[in-house]
Amino acid sequence: MRKRGGYRKHFFNRFGWLPKPQQPSPVWIQAVSVGEIESLRPLLVTLKQRNIPVYLTTTTSTAFRIVEKKYASLVDTFGYFSLDFWVFSALAWRRIRPKAVLLTESELWPEHLFQAKKHSVPVYLINGRVSDRTFSRYQRFLPIARILFGFLTKIFAASHADAERFRALCPKDIPIIQAGNLKIDAAVKSGASVSVISRKELGAQWHNATVLLGTSTWSGEEKMLVEFFLKARKEFPQLRLILVPRHVERTHEVKTLLQTYPVTFCLRTQPTQNVDIYVVNTTGELRSFLPTADLVFIGKSFSPHYGGQTPIEAAVFGKPMVYGSHMENFVDICAEFEHLHAAVRCADVEHLEQQLLFWLKHPENAVSCGQAARQWIHAHQGAVKAVMDDLFPQ
Repeated sequence: MRKRGGYRKHFFNRFGWLPKPQQPSPVWIQAVSVGEIESLRPLLVTLKQRNIPVYLTTTTSTAFRIVEKKYASLVDTFGYFSLDFWVFSALAWRRIRPKAVLLTESELWPEHLFQAKKHSVPVYLINGRVSDRTFSRYQRFLPIARILFGFLTKIFAASHADAERFRALCPKDIPIIQAGNLKIDAAVKSGASVSVISRKELGAQWHNATVLLGTSTWSGEEKMLVEFFLKARKEFPQLRLILVPRHVERTHEVKTLLQTYPVTFCLRTQPTQNVDIYVVNTTGELRSFLPTADLVFIGKSFSPHYGGQTPIEAAVFGKPMVYGSHMENFVDICAEFEHLHAAVRCADVEHLEQQLLFWLKHPENAVSCGQAARQWIHAHQGAVKAVMDDLFPQ
């Protein structure tokens, strides 16, 4: 909280002192951070269209700002999720009094679940996911896991593999439905309405450039991409690089790094045309830059980082993707992408550089890879409909 800031406003939400809903008995949806919030947009739109009041809570200050800016009109009320301690959770429940609770992905809050049971309110896990690491942890404490999952009314799993893991962890009487990934529907909807940053805005030298985009990069990955850029542009002088760090508060770190290299660069908040490297140090603009890219690197995928950022958005725009070996949060999706030659997993930095150089030399192969990714996306939509048809049938 101290590092990211932005928590002073509405601070007492954390202790259960949340605003009362404007309409009685809302559906209470909890989504931890920006990724979960963004994935909910098509669902929130559909709930709004059906006049179902939604009380939306989130955990991080960045996600809260996104809700304020983009989603306030789609929900009845919103606030910060209270600390999961019985006094604070009980107060939040007395104030909100929901008719149903929706949790996203893998966030299970014991006291929150207990309060739901105490008030006889159903709890649904939507876009349910279980990573390899989480599954291993739950298996080590299987009796406790079954107690925790036993508080759920129904699970809507994001994939077949997630559904199988939930079946291994849950009591036998918990219904588990393979509904699909909400992030696919959200990415498609957002892609159709995105405000694209044009190459003209970036400068004349970008007009015929080959653009490599690093999405949601973590510490160390910017260095890796910059060093590849310096090597590759000797042979491909038209190459340009866009970096989108995962956390805006790392702007100074990235800026300091770039100052040690013989490159020109600028920040999104202080734009300059015709630089070598463009750093997007804002929140929520990744989609605006994806259409501009020719090649995409997916961040948080190289050691010591673990889990991977989403490859779905790049696939929506039909972009060829590379990532490291740590894509544990998207095991099934990445396996299908790789099987269809819609993305390339790289074992190490050398492999990554070889693949990117191959695409620079053979752009037709890169285009084919991106097209395969887009075809996969169009074949895997429908998660919102599956959830709505089950929980809120017309």
